[in-house]
Amino acid sequence: MKCCRYLMMLIMLLPLPLLQAAQPLRVGLHLSAPWSFFDAQGEPDGYEYRLVSRIFSEAGYQVQYEFHSYSRLLKQFADKKLDCASPVAIPVDGASYTQPYLPFQDVAISRQDTGLTVNSLHDLRDKRIAAYQQAQQVLGADFAQAVSTAAYLELAERELQLELLFSDRVQLVVGEQRVLLYLAAKLAPHIRLAIHPIFDAKSYPAACWLPEHAAAFDHGLAKLAQSGELTAILQWHAPAAVATK
Repeated sequence: MKCCRYLMMLIMLLPLPLLQAAQPLRVGLHLSAPWSFFDAQGEPDGYEYRLVSRIFSEAGYQVQYEFHSYSRLLKQFADKKLDCASPVAIPVDGASYTQPYLPFQDVAISRQDTGLTVNSLHDLRDKRIAAYQQAQQVLGADFAQAVSTAAYLELAERELQLELLFSDRVQLVVGEQRVLLYLAAKLAPHIRLAIHPIFDAKSYPAACWLPEHAAAFDHGLAKLAQSGELTAILQWHAPAAVATK
């Protein structure tokens, strides 16, 4: 019993970074280039991955990263199989949220040669549309109402969404602008696209189950913003070669 008490006392006296390193955080990110993806060598990379890993590393945490489709990311987090997840654009009961930090701009895109006019959500009615998983929850009731009369589907695979657009099986793809343009340039650089900015730009947070993890993230985020490193990471250009896993 005395040995156990001494051991507990020693653990309590350890510096915080050592304690954090002894208990790896399980952090899930959305597998979506150029935000978070595997590079040509199979190593994790991306705007979001660079930010999150920089913040938790500076805070003294050892982290185990997992990349998931968005629906699976939310399920893994809701089932508490992850300590933190990013981005989390919908409410999860009991979670602690960081400050919004990922600047997302959802748009609709079409093939330029179709001459499609899309100036508002109303113009989505009766169209053939592919979107990302959970898009109706993220984009809200007005979007859900607008696509209620459309031939509408949500898919995890962004490449498949674009392939449907390129083959004229859908007229529009709805998603984050950087993601869609990045993948379109990789898959079919010869196809000209029209961008329809019918959604407001939004910044999304990460979510953690323990408030101290969210607080540590916010502290690190503020330091990166003050130093200018946050801007530098968001202005980084992702490489063209991306491997999928």
